[in-house]
Amino acid sequence: MRGYRLATIVGPALIGAAVFGLFLVASALSLGRNLPAAIDHVAEAFRSGRLVINPYQEGSTDIGSHQWNDCLITLMSIDQRGDPKRVAVSPIIAGFPSSVVQDDNPCAALSALISGVTPDGHLYYYDRYVHGATVLLRYLLPYRSIAWIRRVYRLAVSGLLVVGFATCLIGIARGRQTAAFAVLAVSVLVLARFFGLESFSQSLGHGPADALLAAYALFLALMLWAPSGPVTAILAAAVFGSLTIVFELFTGGVPLGMAMVIGLGTIAVRRQAHHAGYAMAAAAAAAFIGAGAVTYLVKLGAVMIFADTDVVGDITQELTHYSTLSADGANLAAAAAEVARSVGVLAGGMAFLGAASVVGAIIAGTYGAGCILASDAEPAVRERAVLLAISVAPIVAWLIAFPNHLTVHAWFMDRILAWPVAAGFGLFFLAVATGAVGRRVQLAEEDLQRHGRRVGHVEADRREQQLET
Repeated sequence: MRGYRLATIVGPALIGAAVFGLFLVASALSLGRNLPAAIDHVAEAFRSGRLVINPYQEGSTDIGSHQWNDCLITLMSIDQRGDPKRVAVSPIIAGFPSSVVQDDNPCAALSALISGVTPDGHLYYYDRYVHGATVLLRYLLPYRSIAWIRRVYRLAVSGLLVVGFATCLIGIARGRQTAAFAVLAVSVLVLARFFGLESFSQSLGHGPADALLAAYALFLALMLWAPSGPVTAILAAAVFGSLTIVFELFTGGVPLGMAMVIGLGTIAVRRQAHHAGYAMAAAAAAAFIGAGAVTYLVKLGAVMIFADTDVVGDITQELTHYSTLSADGANLAAAAAEVARSVGVLAGGMAFLGAASVVGAIIAGTYGAGCILASDAEPAVRERAVLLAISVAPIVAWLIAFPNHLTVHAWFMDRILAWPVAAGFGLFFLAVATGAVGRRVQLAEEDLQRHGRRVGHVEADRREQQLET
């Protein structure tokens, strides 16, 4: 019990601080690594069409949908002016006079920078995020092309999902924790098909974050072969939360990661009498949020050491602008309309398939949960069903809390709807794997037979009365 409490309280804080410390060292070492070669690779990407001036490439399965983030991250990776200590904490976004480069177009700014146009003297540090994707690109870009990096990102995400799914199938075939492996297999399969990987896995911004989600799913699949104690699950959730913040660019990683931790984070934990499943899941979720919060707060502390406290006001203003607290009001109807319009991002532009999958998963999950809760299923199975149902809450909460963000960015934020699909179908297959659906069908058939016999008896009595009359 003592180790359990210690892991829950102290572990996430230490992990969050350590992850940012490692990031800061990696960021400092990434600076000044053959910048001319990196710039040449960017110029070649523009010549070959791997980078384009138009930052909006919605639906592109070749160079990826998010050229805006790709250009922004590339721009920050090669613009290394200023004090190296300050740049290691937060990257710079090059600015140009509006008469030279169109405002709010990072692709135009990137093209101007590599063409030799001198940016203005003001150094704008992008302090809102930790920018793990930018640091990673600083290591790769001097030695490899944009096309090669995108291909590696896509292969990394695909490879992790393939290995994770294969691990689950082998577990099912061996009869080891069949129900748990089935639920996890559904989640991996949904990420592979209904997470818009066709248009985002190659993105310089989304690729590393997507690989992190796939890696966490693979970790859980491997842990199912040798179930561990709750401390391992809690610390794993803390590492997952901290790394999510490192690679997060307000693109849905936090609610999606939180949902995965609630629904699956304790799936490979050995059952112990003094550790209830709900308590373990709550501890894992707290570790995910706690470690991520510590990483982010340490980042803000580092910014304030090298700069000032203005970053706090900037972050608050941005969050308020996108949230229900916006001075312009929160238009939930407009957000819902945008989500419905762009739901095709889940399935390569196929809006009907994406919408039908979300609705179908909700129906299937409701039916599966009803079968489990109405049956004499084991307590662990009932807990897993409830946790899967609850795990959708972070997605719903995010949709309600940041409607203005969704109105503008639904074309990539819709991807968080992949989790309701995973949780819904996971609930259904959990009910199937544990026999709850079979028992419900059997009871329904027995009820139908009893009803038929009653009808038959009533009909026979009626005929007998008619004959007597």
